[in-house]
Amino acid sequence: LDIACLLPLDLFYLINMKVYPWLRLPRLLKIQTFWEFYERCDKAVRSAHAVRILKTMTYMLFLIHLETCGYYAMSVYEGIGSNRWVYSGDGNAYIRCFYLATKTATSIGNNPKPTNNPEYLFMTVYWVSGVFVFASLIGQIRDIVDAANMVKNQYLKRMDSALVYMKNMHLPQDTQERVRMWFTYQWQQQKVLDERALMNALPRKLRTDLAIHVHFNTLSKVKLFQDCDKTLLYDLVLKLKPILYLPRDIVCKKGEIGKEMYIVSQGQVEVVGGPNNDIVLATLKEGSVFGEISLLSLNTEGGNRRTADVRCKGFTNLFILSKVDFEAAMRDYPEAHSMLKKRAKKLLRVNARLAEQRKESRDICKVPPEEIIKTPPETPKLVQTVIQVAVFVPHLSADIN
Repeated sequence: LDIACLLPLDLFYLINMKVYPWLRLPRLLKIQTFWEFYERCDKAVRSAHAVRILKTMTYMLFLIHLETCGYYAMSVYEGIGSNRWVYSGDGNAYIRCFYLATKTATSIGNNPKPTNNPEYLFMTVYWVSGVFVFASLIGQIRDIVDAANMVKNQYLKRMDSALVYMKNMHLPQDTQERVRMWFTYQWQQQKVLDERALMNALPRKLRTDLAIHVHFNTLSKVKLFQDCDKTLLYDLVLKLKPILYLPRDIVCKKGEIGKEMYIVSQGQVEVVGGPNNDIVLATLKEGSVFGEISLLSLNTEGGNRRTADVRCKGFTNLFILSKVDFEAAMRDYPEAHSMLKKRAKKLLRVNARLAEQRKESRDICKVPPEEIIKTPPETPKLVQTVIQVAVFVPHLSADIN
């Protein structure tokens, strides 16, 4: 096919210096390259819907081009300018014929009236082909546009349903506004509302590859999981679940039993303290991990209590590893489970020692500085009486003498 398409058949034009368009027909044998080109663009381009619309528009233009060539051939057969229906010979031949073919194919009308039977037959075939072919192509464009907007329409439908439900339940306006904010941010950032459903639709191998690419480096840097078997980390990575928090949302509170570990995917969280949580103890950025000790029950209460409140600084995407999922993964790694418990106890002792040192340093800072010139203590009353007697007796003796 490649050789037949590349044959220099145009050289035959030099025989009698005339153009023979039919000599270019072998080039149509490479039509599969046209389809292959759009298939590759469909896979490579981010917006595949735009490529599909462009492909459909190309089909439409090619159909009009064929009708243009047919109309010009019919005009040449009957004679250029021989009647009102054929091409008159004025202006650019291709543009004039393309214009009439476009009106005919799209059934716009107002075309020159045929003058004989071949012309009537020609126009009938053009109109019928235009009605069926263009209706099919326009239907394809409609389906492509609907598919492109399908996810957005589902998002709007779900948000409207949630807002109507909250209004019927007479929920506070602040709560309704926060729900609207959550929907809007989730759509703007990810263009999808249920990421877990999307991931679950993929085969396990692809889900593993995606999760490892996103989270493996972060999870392997956690002190609790350092030097663990990679297969264990792979299983834990697959169990991470995404969740979005709004600004100033409390992720976990001090004193509650921790049952999740958190990884900061996007945004920042603050470790806060004080009477009104107005003291920021630390700020955790993207890639930070907190709550990992809570996955292991190291006391009789079945969990470890949170030592501080964690609050979102802005819109924050977190990935959660629950204690239930962690223990399910640990059933296949009993030796690693016991090793992690020992490591967690060691980390708890280190953290407790550091906390005690910080407390002692704060207590030392609270001790007031000693006075350089100390105030002398008050003289006892007995000593004051003796001094007064010692001063009074000489004066009394002088008066007697």
